[in-house]
Amino acid sequence: MHDVTIDKVVIGVEAVGELAAYVGARGWSKPFVVMDANTKEALGWRVVDELSRTKLRSCEFSERQGLRADEPAVARLEASLGEGEADVLIAVGSGVLTDLTRYVANRSGRFFVSVPTAASMDGYASSVAAMEFGGMKTTFPAVAPAAIFADPVTVAAAPLDMTRSGLGDLLGKASARVDWLIANGLYGESYCPEVERRVTEPFVHAATQVHHILRQSPEAIAQLLHGLIESGIAMAMMGSSRPASGCEHHASHFWDLLASNGRRLHAPHGLQVGYATHFAMRLQEFAFGGSVPDLRPPLLPGPHGDEENEWLTGHAAEVGAVLEEKRRWQLENQLHWPVTALQWDAVQRRSVEAMQVFPLVESALLAAGIASEPGFLGLDAATLQMTFRLASRMRARYTTLDFLEGQDKLGEAIDAVVP
Repeated sequence: MHDVTIDKVVIGVEAVGELAAYVGARGWSKPFVVMDANTKEALGWRVVDELSRTKLRSCEFSERQGLRADEPAVARLEASLGEGEADVLIAVGSGVLTDLTRYVANRSGRFFVSVPTAASMDGYASSVAAMEFGGMKTTFPAVAPAAIFADPVTVAAAPLDMTRSGLGDLLGKASARVDWLIANGLYGESYCPEVERRVTEPFVHAATQVHHILRQSPEAIAQLLHGLIESGIAMAMMGSSRPASGCEHHASHFWDLLASNGRRLHAPHGLQVGYATHFAMRLQEFAFGGSVPDLRPPLLPGPHGDEENEWLTGHAAEVGAVLEEKRRWQLENQLHWPVTALQWDAVQRRSVEAMQVFPLVESALLAAGIASEPGFLGLDAATLQMTFRLASRMRARYTTLDFLEGQDKLGEAIDAVVP
């Protein structure tokens, strides 16, 4: 915990030149650059040119859209990497390319450097990779970047939807923060105020500057990217994505699963997270704003029967493992559970204080074009209701959804907040 291996972050027009100098200073003579057709045009060619004096090799994915961090993409990257010499893998791109590269870097025991081309997600500094294996998005151990180099002019030139996605991902920290606080208050889960600050300050800043960010000035985009990188560093500090990921991310993973099963179209991660954040905040206001006046001993999570089987077809083993891990964790930490009204009141007060930023976050999400009602991203009310009934099955992490289920209030809460 708090062991961060990133030793350099550069966000500036000189970033690519500093990347080349950094590679030389580290004694890496055989870099391997990973990019796709879009990111090669945006910045990859400059990275290759700056590293041309080394024994450079590269892998260029031909897709301009639709690339997934899945088994076939891993196989393609590892085949390109082959048995040839490479001492550092450099990802020039955003979410999928970054996850693919750091996952393969970890498997092959090599260093990893990130070169973001969009302010679209918070994983640039992370030490885990969100991989879509078997149609279900799962977090796997990876390697944190040794360094990050970003050119704000390039990042600001990315498609606006990628910037909106970055805003959604960053603003989702508002509900993730509450989930972390209640897991700490109810079960004693490890918590660090310094790490929380590194996440909270950037998303609050982004919420107040959303209109400048959407105009995509390099200065505003640099600040957005800085906030996203700070979230990644916070995750690395805690050794997990807990500081930046809660039930809003679980909802996004559920929608990814539906897309992989052909039940809907894939949508950008950050837009999904931002959309889910609207409902997560409402559920948290229900849970900790007075609708659960008397805390009862929690019911342990169990299967939902036919409903769960229908929506999670083909993933019974993964869901079973998640439920088993949650039950084990709750039983191991049950002595922390509040047993007096004063203790429960303290948990609620702490949550209510954290929720004071919710109106600002909601306004910023709406300004970014991330709606708050059914229909956005093709998700109707029935799917949204089922999302928040089942999203807790996506990860073993304890969130507001687990709290409400344990208090036998989840159905009532969903009916209250999903119109």
